[in-house]
Amino acid sequence: MTQHPDNESAEHADSTSASGPTSSRFVVHLAAVAVAFALGLFLLVGAADLLTASPQLCVSCHEMESMAVSWQRSSHAAVACVACHETPRPWYATPQAVVDRSGMLVRDARWSVLGRAETGPGGAGASMRPVEDVSCLQCHDPNRPATSGFRILIDHAVHAESNGSCVSCHANTGHPDAAGVPLSLMIKCFTCHGTKGKPEASAKCGVCHPRGYELRPASHKEVGWQVEHGGISLDDPRQCDLCHTKKSCTDCHRLEMPHPEGWARGQKGHAVFAEKQRATCTRCHDEKPDLCSMCHHKAYDPAKGDWVRQHFLEVRKQGTVFCFGCHSPVYCVECHVR
Repeated sequence: MTQHPDNESAEHADSTSASGPTSSRFVVHLAAVAVAFALGLFLLVGAADLLTASPQLCVSCHEMESMAVSWQRSSHAAVACVACHETPRPWYATPQAVVDRSGMLVRDARWSVLGRAETGPGGAGASMRPVEDVSCLQCHDPNRPATSGFRILIDHAVHAESNGSCVSCHANTGHPDAAGVPLSLMIKCFTCHGTKGKPEASAKCGVCHPRGYELRPASHKEVGWQVEHGGISLDDPRQCDLCHTKKSCTDCHRLEMPHPEGWARGQKGHAVFAEKQRATCTRCHDEKPDLCSMCHHKAYDPAKGDWVRQHFLEVRKQGTVFCFGCHSPVYCVECHVR
C-alpha cells in the first residue's frame, strides 16, 4: 500500500521537531563547558601571573636577600621585580611570561636543593641581563628634564640619545649601594668625560657642577677618613682618580702610594724607611698596640703589654734560631748586655 505524501511530510516534521530540542541542549551544554573551561584557565593563568610576578616570591630565596634589602630602600621599592627584569609583553602573552618565570623558579629551587646556591641569583655563576631601555620607558620619558636640582647641570635628553642605554648612567637606581646612592655615580660620568674617545665631553668640574657647589665629598669630612681612605682607594682607585692624581697621593703621604713593589723587604723596603721616618708610617698605621709586632710576631698579645715584655715566651718555645730568621745573632746583645 502506498503511503500518502502528506503523511511522509508529517512524520519527517515530527522526527525533526523531536530531535531539535535535544540538539540545542547539547550545544548549550557544550558552550557552557567551554566558557567554564576558558574562565577557569583565565583565573589559573591570572593567579599564576600574580604569584610568579610577586616580589615576595623573589625575596623568599636567601640568595636574593642582599638584593631585596637594597631594592626596599630604593625609589623603586613599589615597582615589582618583573617590571624591570623582564622584557615587557602584551597582555595576551601572559601565559608565556608565566612559563618563563616558572622555569626560572624550578631552576633556582634545583640549585638550592643540590647545594649549588653559589651559582644562583647573585652568585658567581649568575647571568643577570641588564635592564633594557624598553622596561624603563614604560614609566619614564627620555626627554624629561633631569631632577638633580642644584647639584648637577645635565641635559638629560642629550645624554639619553648619546649613551644608548639608561643603565649606562643609572646603574644603582633599583638597587642602591649601602651608602644609599640611588641614581648616577660620578664614576659613571668619567666613562665618557675626560676620555680620548669622547673629546667633546669635558672633565672640568664646571661642566657638570654649578658655581658654588661643594666639590669636596661628604665622606672626606668624616672622622677617621684620613686613616680609612686607604682601603677604599685600593678597592676602587677610580673613585680617587676622579679628583686626585697619583702625584697628589705621593706628595701627601711623603712616599709612593700604593706602596711600591718590594716594599715588604729589601734595602729600600719599609723597615729601612720606618727606622728613619717612623712618624710618616704612624700617620696611617696606629702606633699602639705595637705597630711592628702586630705583623712580625704572630704570638704577640697586646693584652700582655709590648713585645719586649713577652718575647721571652716565644724564645722558650721556638728557640733562638727562630729569632735569627730575621735578626742578626748580635741583635739580642744590644739589650741583654745592659
